[in-house]
Amino acid sequence: MSALSARPVRRLAVTAALGLTASTLLGGCGFETRQQAAAIVNGHVIHEADVQETAKQLKAAKFDTAESIVVTGLIAAPLLDEALASTGGFQPDASYASALAAISNPTETTKAFVFAATVLQQEQVPPAVEAKYQAAVKSADVSVNPKFGSFVTTAGPVFFALGPATPSWIKPSQATSPAPTAPAAP
Repeated sequence: MSALSARPVRRLAVTAALGLTASTLLGGCGFETRQQAAAIVNGHVIHEADVQETAKQLKAAKFDTAESIVVTGLIAAPLLDEALASTGGFQPDASYASALAAISNPTETTKAFVFAATVLQQEQVPPAVEAKYQAAVKSADVSVNPKFGSFVTTAGPVFFALGPATPSWIKPSQATSPAPTAPAAP
């Protein structure tokens, strides 16, 4: 094989190796992001670190809230925002303001959680907004880190829950009672 004909083969091999390396590196980044996600809602990643920081800020403000509840609120927040958009969006009220005032330097994620909690606790949510929110929950593409459970649609006011992440192939075993034993003969 002449040096002239070896060049295109070598160039092709180098190009293929670079392409494979780039796709491996880029694919790994996506995998890492998914591994660090507490949940993904319609393509938006809720990072586990943000969930932990929000739970920490809430606890410091005496709102002791489990991380799974924080994930629930952060899943609901963009869906509620979408449902409220037709009414002019969320109008902060006194309960929202007092909750945020109790939290020292709240992050955007913490504000989103407080927003969702405030809206979901309101007793006067307009029926049209509730219907839009319920439709958004049903059509949402949600995946949840098994650490926090699985996304299960339910009745209101949240219209979903994070249930146990037990695979369908695991069945509870029936407890068997021990067989009676006879006393030892003397």
